[in-house]
Amino acid sequence: MDKRKLCIQRRSLLSKTERLLKEKAITNCVLPFLKGKIGVYIPIRSEVDIYSCLKNQFDLYIPKMLNDTTIAFYSDHEDKTQGKFSTIEPVGINEEKNLDVILVPVVGFFKTYRMGYGKGYYDRYLKNCSALKIGVAFDV
Repeated sequence: MDKRKLCIQRRSLLSKTERLLKEKAITNCVLPFLKGKIGVYIPIRSEVDIYSCLKNQFDLYIPKMLNDTTIAFYSDHEDKTQGKFSTIEPVGINEEKNLDVILVPVVGFFKTYRMGYGKGYYDRYLKNCSALKIGVAFDV
C-alpha cells in the first residue's frame, strides 16, 4: 500500500472519541497563531475538522477550485455549493488575496515533505502566498 493510502486509512480508523480529542488538541496548538484573515478548508475524506471549531470565531476564507490547476480563497460567509472532489466551496464573488494565515489540509508528513491528495492545488497556491502556513494532520 502506498504512503498516501496508508495515511488516509489510518486516520479513517480513528474512533469518534479519538478524533474529537485530537481535533481539540490540534485546534489548541494553532490558536496562538491565528489572526487576521485566515484561509481554512472544509474537511473531506476524514481530514482534521478544524473548520467547525473556528467558523464562528474568526474571519475565515475557504478555497474554491477555479480550474484544473488553481484555487482561490473566498469569504466563508458566501453561499456554498458542492465542488469537484466532493468539496464544499464558496460560490465566490470577491477573491481574498491577502490572507494572514492559511491552514492547509495534510494527508501525511514525511520529513519536511507535505503530502496532499496529489493534484498540487495547494502546492501551487502556497508557492506565491506570503501568509503563515500551518499544515494540519492527525498524528497517525
